[in-house]
Amino acid sequence: MRILIDSGSYHCLNVGDVAMLQAGIERLRGLWPGASIAIVTNSPDALALHCPGAEPVPLAGRVALLSDRFFGRADRRLPARLRSGLDALQNHMRRRWPALLAAMIAGKRALALRGDFWAAPAYVRAMKRADLVVATGAGVFTDSFVENATGVLETLEFAVRRNVPAAAFGQGIGPVTNPALRQRMSEVLPRLDLIGLRERRESVRLLEAIGVDPARITVTGDDAIEMANRVAPPATGGAIGVNVRVATYAGVGGSAIDVIRPALQRAANRVGAPLVALPIAHHPDCHDGTAIRELLSGSGDTSAPLVGLDTPAKAIAEVSRCRVVVTGSYHAAVFALAQGISVVAIAATQYYLDKFFGLAEIFGGGCQTVVLDAPGASAELEAAIVAGWMDAPERRQLLLRAADTQIERAIAAYRILGGMIDRTGTRTDPRHAGTAGDVRIAGQVNAQPPAAGV
Repeated sequence: MRILIDSGSYHCLNVGDVAMLQAGIERLRGLWPGASIAIVTNSPDALALHCPGAEPVPLAGRVALLSDRFFGRADRRLPARLRSGLDALQNHMRRRWPALLAAMIAGKRALALRGDFWAAPAYVRAMKRADLVVATGAGVFTDSFVENATGVLETLEFAVRRNVPAAAFGQGIGPVTNPALRQRMSEVLPRLDLIGLRERRESVRLLEAIGVDPARITVTGDDAIEMANRVAPPATGGAIGVNVRVATYAGVGGSAIDVIRPALQRAANRVGAPLVALPIAHHPDCHDGTAIRELLSGSGDTSAPLVGLDTPAKAIAEVSRCRVVVTGSYHAAVFALAQGISVVAIAATQYYLDKFFGLAEIFGGGCQTVVLDAPGASAELEAAIVAGWMDAPERRQLLLRAADTQIERAIAAYRILGGMIDRTGTRTDPRHAGTAGDVRIAGQVNAQPPAAGV
């Protein structure tokens, strides 16, 4: 059994995405203990650190297969009609004869003395060897990440064209207004065997709108919830956790920092709590640690390193110290809620509003969202932090029970996939999937979420 995973996050620099990848690997190995697992990556060394034993598959190979031109930049000088015909031929080859196209790309790159000339054939070989292709959790199917989303769809489509089972877990979908992305999603996602979603609020609506059969959709919550829940402390902590995501897709910049900083400091003074930094993203151009340092400059009251915590385990352990978490990062909120810790989310784009509203719904509360560009946002944020602090002990058990429900649903979803595929990677009759005591949640995606105490 050979499993290929595409996480949509290729540098292992976001510990939330890494946590979902690790959770997916653990559950897949539970279903197929002897399976070999290959993962699309742009950083083999980081992958080896976070996912030992996994085989790296070069992302550069897929990029080359999608973007390399027959004549390189010279095709710009060709007549438009000829250029269009060559594009159509290359697209046809990519779908019908990918190995041939990859060999041509490799030959062209070798002649140009490119060190990565081998990448396209390596990617195609990994795809052709796979008995199962899985996209693990991410929020890439959205307008902000069209390139990554298109690449993941290409990996999944390669599988379904070959009648290889394909599934996606832990997905957050939308917003999607980009016509080309929406079209590609409508061509690929309805053909997957199973899609697991981390929230119901927008993702289900979008999938059904592009033609995905509701019977193939299951709402499970985030795959990383179980990892954080395992180390939930016996009681609430005594700190305020802090994260801020300064990025174009988050809509947060210097002016937002000026809204957050005074509210955070006033709230911390009112409840007498230290501030704990919780960086999740560690990308050079989007480093939560750098943003948190700016946010907390002058407070003199941080009790955690501002740039460390570069593994899921480290980040989750730091969250465990908190009584309430104030965050612009989705996964800082997931790590907190999974441990029974209340969250005050800060958002400035529809992308993040959907994420946090979805979390609040699936956890039955415990996640209050403050819209940063709304009038009076600073005062509202301060009040929300203080209220979250005061209510934390009361909410704790409700949040933990909601986490248990989501963990059970996620495990059941992977078991449904296991019921569809035997140990050799052959698809079984899907009508028999989900039996043997599994909790069937497909087909129930529009039901109201269970009460947090259920």
